[in-house]
Amino acid sequence: MPAIVANYRSSVLESQFKKSYSILSQALIRTKEELGENLHQTYVPNQPEGWAGAVEFRETYFKYLQNLSSGGTSQMENFGKDWKSFSGVKESSLLGLGAMPGYLLLADGSYVTVLKNNSRLNILVDINGKKFPNRTGYDIFLFVVDTDQDKLVSWSKDKSLCDKDLKVSGFNGRACTYFAMINLNPADKTRKYFQSLQW
Repeated sequence: MPAIVANYRSSVLESQFKKSYSILSQALIRTKEELGENLHQTYVPNQPEGWAGAVEFRETYFKYLQNLSSGGTSQMENFGKDWKSFSGVKESSLLGLGAMPGYLLLADGSYVTVLKNNSRLNILVDINGKKFPNRTGYDIFLFVVDTDQDKLVSWSKDKSLCDKDLKVSGFNGRACTYFAMINLNPADKTRKYFQSLQW
């Protein structure tokens, strides 16, 4: 019975991840159509550090997220105080991104925020909102707009940052987005990503 429940939870998260990734990607395409190409260059270099340098991008992107998520949306100022890294360690700062300038709550219950950080446009999503486990690589994923093209990619592909045994790094889980996208367990290529999650 526990195995059946675990498989069900993993299947639900996989479905939610795929839906979120599709909506986030479509919104990026429409944002590029409105603001022009080279978003990865226009909204990062030679601008103030932090989210202020990407206000136009964020507001346009949020507009298309609202259009793609039927049923209404709202914006929240704070979210993510209680969350865990991929290895299950409780953390205090949500992937180091904080909650400025607020999270967009979509109709399906997911949360999205945009922040310019480390010279990249970061897009953070919690695919099931307030529901647990509130854990990176499970229901919290970090995307970036690719530095070479206007495409949504993982923050990293480094499997050492998607390690169930790594206990000391708040960065652990940042690369799990990549492995979720290709649905492959970073530690065992014979297993699927979501079905390998440990509950």
